[in-house]
Amino acid sequence: MGPDLRNVPLNSRRAIEAEFALQLYTAALPHLGQQRALAVLNDAIDAMATEAGQRFAVQAPGGVPSLDHFSTVLDLWQAGGALTIADIERTQSSLMFSVMRCGYMEMYTAMDIPAALHGALSCRRDEAFAAGYSQKLLLSRPQVISDGAPSCRFEFRWQG
Repeated sequence: MGPDLRNVPLNSRRAIEAEFALQLYTAALPHLGQQRALAVLNDAIDAMATEAGQRFAVQAPGGVPSLDHFSTVLDLWQAGGALTIADIERTQSSLMFSVMRCGYMEMYTAMDIPAALHGALSCRRDEAFAAGYSQKLLLSRPQVISDGAPSCRFEFRWQG
């Protein structure tokens, strides 16, 4: 059994992962080219995020995922000032909010990680995390900061 990483702050984990991902991507470039190297990185990130969603789902009351339980993830995502979230709207079948400031994008910039990787390292995790949590949870995100938008708009819908 490996080390228990649950007590490592999420933004610290993301910094360590980003540093390694950049090195792996850079090493893969001459062998695979940009498109294939990014595809490999994306596959690994999707797998990590799906597994994280599955681990979070197990923590749901009775081990049964629900939108009520999923909504508690906002506390985790905001921990340590990683995200500034506003305009939270919660209905029986949806959770919507805006990320007004993304500490991950700021951190990746400070780490000199190319902007082309920012979305792969952070934004793409969200859909895979939601799918890992429950197939009933769908994410729509019409805009993201990593693409130059002033905020990220998250729209999670529970179907079923």
